[in-house]
Amino acid sequence: MDIWNSKILDSMIKKENVAGAEIICGYLIGPALVYLMTCALSGTYLVQFYTDVIGIGSTMIVVMPIISKLLAGIANVLFSALIDRKETAQGKARPWLLISGVILPFAGLLLYGVPHASMQVKMLWILFSYNFFFVIAYNIYTLSHTMLLPRSTRVVEDRDKLSLFKNIAESMIPGTLSSVIMPFIVKGIGVGEEAQGRWLSFMAILSAVAVPGALIEYYFTKERVSDQKKHVRFWEQLKESLKYKEWLIILAIIALKALDGSLTNNVMIYYCNWVAGSSVSEGAKYQALLNVIGQFPLGIGVILLWPIMRKYGKYNVMRIGFLIGIVGCLIMVFSPGNFYVMLVGMFLKSIGSIPTTMSISFLSDVIDRIERKTGYRFDSLGASINSMIQNITLGAAQTALLLGVNRLGYIVPSNSEQVIQQPQIVRSFFSLCMTGVPLICFILCFALINILSKKVEEKKD
Repeated sequence: MDIWNSKILDSMIKKENVAGAEIICGYLIGPALVYLMTCALSGTYLVQFYTDVIGIGSTMIVVMPIISKLLAGIANVLFSALIDRKETAQGKARPWLLISGVILPFAGLLLYGVPHASMQVKMLWILFSYNFFFVIAYNIYTLSHTMLLPRSTRVVEDRDKLSLFKNIAESMIPGTLSSVIMPFIVKGIGVGEEAQGRWLSFMAILSAVAVPGALIEYYFTKERVSDQKKHVRFWEQLKESLKYKEWLIILAIIALKALDGSLTNNVMIYYCNWVAGSSVSEGAKYQALLNVIGQFPLGIGVILLWPIMRKYGKYNVMRIGFLIGIVGCLIMVFSPGNFYVMLVGMFLKSIGSIPTTMSISFLSDVIDRIERKTGYRFDSLGASINSMIQNITLGAAQTALLLGVNRLGYIVPSNSEQVIQQPQIVRSFFSLCMTGVPLICFILCFALINILSKKVEEKKD
């Protein structure tokens, strides 16, 4: 008997049209809980845990994130093929949400459960736990979660709504909670070797949040779209997809914005602590301010985005957004040492980022257009590549940051209150990551969205 035929595992969503419970529970509350856990555990604070608590700075740890993400890319292809191969009574993607809900909390505990042992043992533990989390646990969740949107409905307007709430769940809610509240928690639990137990206890509580999150997302989502043709192998899908410039352009935009987000989120702690401030304790207030300013426009903007897009069109709104983002980044570039001017730039950059919450909806639109031409759906391929992009950009950001910390003379604090004047080259490095790279990403995105919008208009004509 196939376990997925069990009535106990049936979705709570019975309607054929997207409705309120599916939007609020399946695409907002459930994913927000999972991303709160993964955002706090696996991003900025994990790097800080390695550098300021464990005191790891070896070459192996520096290159580990990017190597791990390349391994995650290989695993991604395998998992994608596995998910795509069988469509159960509960769909293709949803069953894997339940599986990830079990694995993620365990993997999260391992990340922070580094034993008090020799440096060699610590290194081996970190290598195993980091790869177990990112290559397996997080990979399975992001793949299945991303696949849900294009398989939820063929109605573009409904899918756009789901995309808006999906992105609030992935970024605004977990970003606000982890980035605004976490600095003060870190200030309380401290840094240095004696703080490791407190870090583990707190992260264990956060790890448990993934369980109800995955359950809510599983039971309050529904896959309404099924493949019109038989299963097509991953490499065949990839070969076919490379023929479509729209596909390549939207993936490039997603990659650039992912790099911007990953680098900004990871360097923000160091920028606030050692450029705006001079201690972990002082940096906490700057982090809170920067994140409130960074996240506030997203909350208001997402509410306003839907009617604005309907009036002016998705492509026009995204084009204007990137222009506003470029202005914000320029302000940040020319005032890295003036924190309050930086806030103005961050505010504008955040406004410019609002339309990019629709990136997966754009990708789903392209998948629909390709299906109309070929009869094939590239849902699993799109989810796989998106997951690869998120993994590799995060790995590249963490490796770049760890490399700078390791090679430029970063001074590791012994406690939260210790006042340190970091070397100028270290401060300049943090400023470059915080301001210069995002500016380049926004400029390239603006150029790409102009090309994409022209192609779409040409096809309409």
